[in-house]
Amino acid sequence: MPAPLPTPAWSLESLRLPKAIENDAKGPAVHAALRQGTQKLWAGGVTVVPTASWNAGLIAALESAQREGRLVRGLERVEKALEREARGLSIADARSATERGSRVSRLVLISDDGTERFYRQVERLLGTQGQRLLAIRVAADASQLAAVVPQASGVVRALMLEHKDNVARVLLAMYDADATP
Repeated sequence: MPAPLPTPAWSLESLRLPKAIENDAKGPAVHAALRQGTQKLWAGGVTVVPTASWNAGLIAALESAQREGRLVRGLERVEKALEREARGLSIADARSATERGSRVSRLVLISDDGTERFYRQVERLLGTQGQRLLAIRVAADASQLAAVVPQASGVVRALMLEHKDNVARVLLAMYDADATP
């Protein structure tokens, strides 16, 4: 009998979204949409992530985040930014007597034209970063993601939003049934 697959530290079922989503009237619809369209990151993986369409509202929200300087492009840069933040959080946790809650504060959008290796890296990243990170696979290729970041050259298969307000805006734009054509 084969050994059971490991349970990832990251789970879609236990995600707590930013308070801006929780307090919004559309919050329950966003929660439902996140759980409705899902897929495994890669064929041999265990992590299931939400999927979303590539729409005008999402593009506008990403462009806004880019203008504000809160968008990180490329998986390597995303990993470095998250590692830097994790070190800062561990220092703050060591100094604080209170326990920090685990709520989504970072959002990584990944293209649907990545390689298996790319998706394995995303899965590993979700496992190490825990519940503060949400990954969504969008129905867009690397060139569509790169178009959001005008100065980007080359392939862009991952974009990360670095602030909870931008995360909330993008999630609402992605799953707003009234805004989709």
